[in-house]
Amino acid sequence: MEITQNIAEQDVKKIVWEHAKRAAEQGAGYAQEGVVMRQIADELGIRWNADLKIQHWVLDAWHDLFASKKLGWGYNLDNPNSPFFHVRNPD
Repeated sequence: MEITQNIAEQDVKKIVWEHAKRAAEQGAGYAQEGVVMRQIADELGIRWNADLKIQHWVLDAWHDLFASKKLGWGYNLDNPNSPFFHVRNPD
Protein backbone atom coordinates (compact mmCIF):
# COMPACT_ATOMS: atom_id res chain seq x y z
CA MET A 1 0.00 0.00 0.00
CA GLU A 2 1.41 3.39 -0.95
CA ILE A 3 -0.30 6.36 0.65
CA THR A 4 2.70 8.66 0.96
CA GLN A 5 1.63 10.91 -1.89
CA ASN A 6 -1.48 12.23 -0.14
CA ILE A 7 -0.48 12.33 3.51
CA ALA A 8 0.05 15.35 5.75
CA GLU A 9 2.72 15.70 8.41
CA GLN A 10 0.04 15.79 11.14
CA ASP A 11 -1.27 12.42 9.91
CA VAL A 12 2.25 10.98 10.12
CA LYS A 13 2.53 12.15 13.74
CA LYS A 14 -0.68 10.35 14.63
CA ILE A 15 0.43 7.16 12.87
CA VAL A 16 3.80 7.17 14.67
CA TRP A 17 2.12 7.63 18.07
CA GLU A 18 -0.41 4.86 17.43
CA HIS A 19 2.33 2.43 16.36
CA ALA A 20 4.44 3.30 19.41
CA LYS A 21 1.55 2.71 21.81
CA ARG A 22 0.59 -0.56 20.15
CA ALA A 23 4.18 -1.83 20.18
CA ALA A 24 4.65 -0.98 23.86
CA GLU A 25 1.48 -2.89 24.72
CA GLN A 26 2.85 -5.97 22.94
CA GLY A 27 6.01 -6.17 25.05
CA ALA A 28 9.76 -5.69 24.83
CA GLY A 29 10.11 -7.68 21.62
CA TYR A 30 7.96 -5.10 19.85
CA ALA A 31 8.75 -1.96 21.83
CA GLN A 32 11.92 -1.31 19.88
CA GLU A 33 12.71 1.61 17.62
CA GLY A 34 13.55 -0.48 14.54
CA VAL A 35 10.41 -2.60 14.82
CA VAL A 36 8.20 0.48 14.97
CA MET A 37 10.01 2.18 12.07
CA ARG A 38 9.53 -0.89 9.84
CA GLN A 39 5.83 -1.10 10.73
CA ILE A 40 5.32 2.57 9.94
CA ALA A 41 7.20 2.26 6.66
CA ASP A 42 5.02 -0.70 5.69
CA GLU A 43 1.80 1.15 6.54
CA LEU A 44 2.83 4.29 4.66
CA GLY A 45 4.32 2.41 1.72
CA ILE A 46 7.67 4.11 2.22
CA ARG A 47 10.47 2.86 0.02
CA TRP A 48 13.77 3.01 1.87
CA ASN A 49 15.61 4.63 -1.03
CA ALA A 50 12.98 7.32 -1.66
CA ASP A 51 10.30 9.36 0.10
CA LEU A 52 12.92 11.25 2.10
CA LYS A 53 10.49 14.03 3.10
CA ILE A 54 8.08 11.48 4.60
CA GLN A 55 10.95 9.64 6.31
CA HIS A 56 12.01 12.92 7.93
CA TRP A 57 8.45 13.51 9.11
CA VAL A 58 8.45 10.04 10.69
CA LEU A 59 11.80 10.65 12.39
CA ASP A 60 10.73 14.09 13.61
CA ALA A 61 7.48 12.68 14.99
CA TRP A 62 9.39 9.87 16.71
CA HIS A 63 11.86 12.25 18.36
CA ASP A 64 9.04 14.61 19.36
CA LEU A 65 7.40 11.78 21.33
CA PHE A 66 10.51 11.61 23.52
CA ALA A 67 10.91 15.39 23.75
CA SER A 68 7.28 15.76 24.83
CA LYS A 69 7.80 12.93 27.36
CA LYS A 70 5.13 10.69 25.86
CA LEU A 71 7.82 8.03 25.36
CA GLY A 72 10.87 7.19 27.44
CA TRP A 73 13.90 5.06 26.59
CA GLY A 74 14.05 1.55 27.99
CA TYR A 75 11.27 -0.99 28.35
CA ASN A 76 12.12 -2.50 31.73
CA LEU A 77 15.17 -3.07 33.94
CA ASP A 78 16.35 -5.91 31.69
CA ASN A 79 16.06 -3.64 28.62
CA PRO A 80 16.83 -0.20 30.07
CA ASN A 81 18.16 1.63 27.00
CA SER A 82 17.58 2.36 23.34
CA PRO A 83 16.31 0.76 21.12
CA PHE A 84 13.72 -0.25 23.73
CA PHE A 85 11.10 2.28 24.84
CA HIS A 86 8.01 2.62 27.01
CA VAL A 87 4.93 4.84 26.98
CA ARG A 88 5.12 7.46 29.72
CA ASN A 89 1.73 9.04 29.08
CA PRO A 90 -0.78 6.78 27.31
CA ASP A 91 -3.27 9.61 26.60
